[in-house]
Amino acid sequence: MVRVLLAVAGAMMLASPVQAAAEPPTKGKPYRLPSVDLKSRVIWGAECRRPDGTGLAFGGQDQEADDGRPHTRLLQDGQWVSMADDLRSGSPLRRWHAEAGALARRQAMLLASARATYLDGLGSPPQGLSLLEMLAEDQRGMLAELQGLADGLRKASAEGPSPAATLAVAAIGRLQQAEVRMREVADGLARGVSPDGLRLMRAAQVAMEQAADALGAEPPPRTLSPVVYEPKTGLYILFGGDHFDYLMNDTWVFEPKARRWRQAHPPTAPWPRANHTLEAKGDGTVVLTGGYTYASTTEYMSGQYVNLADGPWTYDVAAQRWSGPSDGTAADTRTYRTGPFRPEYFLEGPPPDPMAQAKVLADLPVNRWVRLRPPRVPRQNRDWGTVRLDPDRDQILVWSGGHCAHGGTDVLHYHLGTNRWELPYPVAFPLGQLYGNTAYPDGVTFNRRPWVTGHTYQSYAYAPGLEALLFVGRPRYTYVYDPDAADWTGRFEKPPAMVYNSCFYTLTLAATPHGVTCWGQGPRRERGRMHRFDAEARVWRPVEVEGDLPEPAVDFSTMVYDARRDRLLMLRTGYGKVPDGQVYALDLATRRVRALDPSNREAAAGRKVTIDRACYVPSADLMLLCTLLPADGDGPRRHLAYDPAANRWVSLRIGYEKDDRGPLAPTAVRRSVGLVWDGERGLVWGIDTHRLRVFVLRLDSETADLEPLR
Repeated sequence: MVRVLLAVAGAMMLASPVQAAAEPPTKGKPYRLPSVDLKSRVIWGAECRRPDGTGLAFGGQDQEADDGRPHTRLLQDGQWVSMADDLRSGSPLRRWHAEAGALARRQAMLLASARATYLDGLGSPPQGLSLLEMLAEDQRGMLAELQGLADGLRKASAEGPSPAATLAVAAIGRLQQAEVRMREVADGLARGVSPDGLRLMRAAQVAMEQAADALGAEPPPRTLSPVVYEPKTGLYILFGGDHFDYLMNDTWVFEPKARRWRQAHPPTAPWPRANHTLEAKGDGTVVLTGGYTYASTTEYMSGQYVNLADGPWTYDVAAQRWSGPSDGTAADTRTYRTGPFRPEYFLEGPPPDPMAQAKVLADLPVNRWVRLRPPRVPRQNRDWGTVRLDPDRDQILVWSGGHCAHGGTDVLHYHLGTNRWELPYPVAFPLGQLYGNTAYPDGVTFNRRPWVTGHTYQSYAYAPGLEALLFVGRPRYTYVYDPDAADWTGRFEKPPAMVYNSCFYTLTLAATPHGVTCWGQGPRRERGRMHRFDAEARVWRPVEVEGDLPEPAVDFSTMVYDARRDRLLMLRTGYGKVPDGQVYALDLATRRVRALDPSNREAAAGRKVTIDRACYVPSADLMLLCTLLPADGDGPRRHLAYDPAANRWVSLRIGYEKDDRGPLAPTAVRRSVGLVWDGERGLVWGIDTHRLRVFVLRLDSETADLEPLR
């Protein structure tokens, strides 16, 4: 029996752990899924109720759960009761499940380090020799741990035929897939990191994830996956579903008498899908029809799903076999989105070249925006946010989107030293909530990543000390993004004063040497509130200020750190109103707020300009706004700035190119743009999050024709 099971494990090695082997037939045009009632705690789940008052529920997203999962639930006395704890405690393989999952997460972190090394231009000796040796050593260490895990599972499976032994052998097959790829990577890493090597590392990660899935006490999480009761066998059947970032085609059986799940491993199966139908025929078979696969289109607000045209399929429960109009594909595979929705897309093109980028930046003209052109640009547009500098890793981080723009969970990395974009993991979309204004789900995905809010605006910032990104746009929690792990790594509760509906509109963050400061609305909109992040304690602490602190306004406010005077500068205009020219300052030493009343405030008041993004430029001692003044003649439009030394509004003549849409400068974009100061190079970087265009500026205020507004 054990030999037979091990033969099955060997056969599983032939199946790709990343994507189905063939493209499934589709019909019709891509479409958008309908939205759901977000007031329900569990969304996109499945329930199967039987006439005798029993039933099984599985799948969906629990918007209040720490892991995003509602888990297995049984219908008892009219109430759905969770079986998660009982299933875990009764699983003989729970130790192996935990170890396989932890190993997969470590592989993901190692992949993130290797990918960053490559995109930083350190992927080959001699520049990155020490880094490469460390990566190779870490991969060899993980390979040894994986082999130990597989040996332990082999011993478990050798104890005799049992459901646990079957699960163990299925997991061994996935671990063997990972082992083959890990060994090849470990042997090659010391010679360099390549796109092919990174793909192998990703494949090893996926294989380990699937090994952990096979050892689980219940199926891995999914959405839009129906559950059906088959009366002849007395079993519940589950197939496929949407994990948000990939589709599945695994088959699971729940035994209500034994109260346990087991995974079936048919030789072939229908293509991965979700939103299909399952119907029990009463003769020991279940018929599958319909469902969708991913469209992977990048058109604006386009449908991301397309119907499959390959049914019907019949599953023989006793024989554990699918049959249909074609051979289908290998069972237990995944389908991911393609193109710019996958990290591998951004590895294409010439190898990252830091020397070439350094020459481009060294040759920049003075006082002129220059557009850089990375070989691969993210899609879709990521409106309604800003960008933040990660000075510790020489990157710009972009967590933007929502509304009618990109609705994924991914944070983009832009590598300043090589002009390359990085996508950290496959894109996940919130099903029918995509392209909603503020109707995005709460909570986390199955990967514990927060959904984007209706707008991210300025509700995130890079935190010195923590060396991570903080996002406060959700009502209850602060979420933490670790750029080293290239993933979201946790969350903690916000103080009550930072908790209010649609807080992403107005909670405005700015990094300072004292910690990230958050400017938000006060009670009943009477006045603003300030909080400072304590990186050591990982808590927000209120900042009691002296003076009248204004509150931030939707679309019409921003805040920057004035490094020369150790203070925060705030601009605020009433929603839908023209600026009044006022500037507010919070002295971080005295905690005193005052209105600065610029000497030419009247000249700035009443102008139809956008006041919502800015950057303090220490070399010029100016707060440069993401705003171009209206055209005055045929020359370039002038840039708006605030001069804190003279307490006055000024304009500068900064050049730019033009295309048929207008000026090619980040300061020509509204509410979907960010500027950051790169002190290492003495440059201002700007990214238009609408089209993900990258601009860079060498600013010299002495030769920029600076003049006060009149």
